[in-house]
Amino acid sequence: MTWTATPYCQRADIVLALDPNLTSTDFTFIDQLIPLAQADLDREIGYAFQQDGTANSPATRLYDGTGDNWLWIDDLVAVDTQPGAIIETYQNISLVNGVIWQLGSTTTIDITADCILKPNNYLALGVPAHKLVRKSGLWFQAGTQNYQVKGIFGEPIQAGQQYPGVPNDITRACTRLVIHYFKMRDTNYADTLAAQGVREKYTKSWPADVKAVVANYQHTRFLARSMG
Repeated sequence: MTWTATPYCQRADIVLALDPNLTSTDFTFIDQLIPLAQADLDREIGYAFQQDGTANSPATRLYDGTGDNWLWIDDLVAVDTQPGAIIETYQNISLVNGVIWQLGSTTTIDITADCILKPNNYLALGVPAHKLVRKSGLWFQAGTQNYQVKGIFGEPIQAGQQYPGVPNDITRACTRLVIHYFKMRDTNYADTLAAQGVREKYTKSWPADVKAVVANYQHTRFLARSMG
């Protein structure tokens, strides 16, 4: 596991919350746990709090059209407005004797000016866009990687955050999760630990407050299709 471009927390956050008298051996262990906890949060939430691309150098990603009037995309802070930012590609086909024959040639169309980010007012709510719709009402043709989208992917950067692009509660959740993993070492992989005559219970599941933060950021998407 490697560090990502934007860390969710630093060793100093862990030490401040855990114990200022930690040793260098503890520091090594903590440094190993931080990227692991960050990756675990990303997997549980379903996306990472990173930004891919800039206004001057937008990132490019490919998506599969599903024949619907919207196109699900990765979290998008801003779409590139320059011509060629959103490209539709489809293969020319012909119908012969009731059988579809696929031709080798393809057609590409610049649909940048026809696309709108959804949901409405997404940035005002502090959340990224999740899909594209077309002003013309045309559908996104079914295909494999037949839509190219350029823009800034990731999470909106908001003022006051300790690490750019990372909400403060995500920093706290990552800090808490690292401490949770760190303390599991004390239990020697047991569910309970006897300490000074007191029966002290350690749980192996994530802390409840970390689960609550994760639930706040998970996207729940309900897809409905017409039966007609």
